[in-house]
Amino acid sequence: MNRRALLLSTLVAAPLACAQPEGLVPSSPVDAVVLYVIPTDGIPEQFAAGVARALTKDTGLWVKSSLLAPSGVNEPFAGTNQYPADDYLPLGATLSSRLRDAGPRTYFIVLTDRDINSRSLNFRFQYSFHSPMARTSVLSVARLLFTKEGNPAPLEVVDLRVRKMLMRIVGEMKLSWQRSPDPADLMYSPIMSIEDIDRMSLVHTLAARAAAR
Repeated sequence: MNRRALLLSTLVAAPLACAQPEGLVPSSPVDAVVLYVIPTDGIPEQFAAGVARALTKDTGLWVKSSLLAPSGVNEPFAGTNQYPADDYLPLGATLSSRLRDAGPRTYFIVLTDRDINSRSLNFRFQYSFHSPMARTSVLSVARLLFTKEGNPAPLEVVDLRVRKMLMRIVGEMKLSWQRSPDPADLMYSPIMSIEDIDRMSLVHTLAARAAAR
């Protein structure tokens, strides 16, 4: 078992796997799931289920996870260990037709343990990649599991990093949150390093100010 798989297996029992809150599941069976988390590559199904429960608690939205889905992404960019994030996007549409409680507005978050980059290669790497048209985002945990020196990060640090990155996706893609130049804001952009993620809080200050008005 490689280091990433070992860390993710340990995280299954970490704070992300919180209890399903009551009263958040729609009363009508025809109501579609708002967000579906799709585990692929080296992501355990139990980890994705914990992620879905945590997002339900954090957002109040109905979030579920699917079974492990083969990514079909097998070739990294030449001379690298990075995989094209664009090639993960069809997973959302593929599973949408198979999941009975997914609807035309359900958004999909694909979780992978591989390092990713866009085919444009405009950046050294990307933590996440989004396509509103495909209603799908890809989140790589590859760089969230380690310190900048390459050592395994403490589990509570990894948990917080994953929560931040997931909430950014939900905020931007489902709640219309705007990106922020404030380094402490959840929606800070551009994220260039793991230190940027660690500086961010779980709070989107612009949204908080708007709600307080």
